Amino acid sequence: MNEYETEEQQIEALKKWWKENGTSLIIGLLVGVTALFGWRYYMEHKNTHAMQASDLYMQVMQNVARNNVDDKTIDIHNQLINKFSDTPYAALSALALAKSEYEKGNVDAAAAQLELAAKYADDETIVQIANLRLVSIYIEQGQYEAAEKLLNASHDNAYDARYEELRGDLYLAKGDKAQARTAYDKAIGLQGVAASKWLKLKRQNLGESMNSSGAADAGGSLNAAA
Repeated sequence: MNEYETEEQQIEALKKWWKENGTSLIIGLLVGVTALFGWRYYMEHKNTHAMQASDLYMQVMQNVARNNVDDKTIDIHNQLINKFSDTPYAALSALALAKSEYEKGNVDAAAAQLELAAKYADDETIVQIANLRLVSIYIEQGQYEAAEKLLNASHDNAYDARYEELRGDLYLAKGDKAQARTAYDKAIGLQGVAASKWLKLKRQNLGESMNSSGAADAGGSLNAAA
């Protein structure tokens, strides 16, 4: 009898606990299951989304490679920008089209695509590539303030030499040869032996030659390393 009463008490205690906690337990389980399936759905949707963007990007790249950037290509690119801007492919597509437009002489269209690439890129390398190319185009267009704004923006130290070279291009375009020489000197000093012949030639054309260390010499011509 005592054993029966003990079991009965246990059952009653269980019923009481269930009555007090059953609802919250069921809700907790439902929330957990929903979260689990929700996460799986999210990941599947994300993967599908990325694959769709990849397919569209490949179509753009194929047409760019064939020099066949037609209205259909632009429509595909616009889909990437409007529906898949959260993927890397939107910015990469913009970079590709910018190159294509520039090679065809459509400088304004190239600048517009580079602006899109910088806007939607989630990778700092892509941002820097887009901005550096934009600076060159802005200088070519005579948009000196826009170019200077980008040159003054924060950037990774790895790009210092390229920024200084473009700063020299900007000063030269504005007619400030002294500042251009200073900027080119900095660029050559940062690049050292890896400084390009084109950079050294731009520097030489400003009236002074360069020595092997990248510093300016008065008079003379480019050394053999140039």
